[in-house]
Amino acid sequence: MSAVAHIKEYKTGKLYSDAFRGGLSWNGYERNVLLRNDGADSNGVPHFTDMHVALGADDIRDARGMATADFDNDGDLDIVINNNPGDMVEDQNHARATFLRNNLGQNRSFLAVELEGTQSNRDGVGAMVTIEAGGIKQLRHAAAGSGYASQHSARLYFGLNDATRVDTLTVRWPSGLIERFENIEARHLIHITEGSDMKVLTLPQKRSLAELSTKAATPSPNEGRGPAQ
Repeated sequence: MSAVAHIKEYKTGKLYSDAFRGGLSWNGYERNVLLRNDGADSNGVPHFTDMHVALGADDIRDARGMATADFDNDGDLDIVINNNPGDMVEDQNHARATFLRNNLGQNRSFLAVELEGTQSNRDGVGAMVTIEAGGIKQLRHAAAGSGYASQHSARLYFGLNDATRVDTLTVRWPSGLIERFENIEARHLIHITEGSDMKVLTLPQKRSLAELSTKAATPSPNEGRGPAQ
């Protein structure tokens, strides 16, 4: 039933009453969508294209939480979606997390940044990292509690298109300290320790899909900085 077509009844709350709904929940049967950012038009208005059917992301499970991380360490962000089984408890497949692996983004340039606070908190939560590369300025905010039952990776990623270097990188720490770094080679992992130094590293060895599946089945209790599931 369309809420728009029955707006008067919708406003009364009738559509959510136990008597009207019956024994089944309405949650969990809407298909997920996945929007591709097509950039802004000449007027500065952002445009998006729904790619959920083309990419196989049109899941009907009751998606609740979502977290992004570079699970396979290839330089782009993958997606994990937490699902609620709802009234379909007899089918445990509806309770399993959905893993959407990004196999396109690694073809473009990137910069990954990890923060280590000293005067600020250990994970640098609250810090703002700004970069300028290829004439474009980007901002990432180190945050905690990014979604319902989910937490994005603490590692910050910047997409650089075809740029080979980052002209400037600025960190504004929660302590008030501001640090600035220049001329950083792209496609690297940068580890910044507050008030100390910046280390240019490479990403850990790329993981295969089989390794990711095994890892998901037997999570390590020592991994505390990735997305919560």
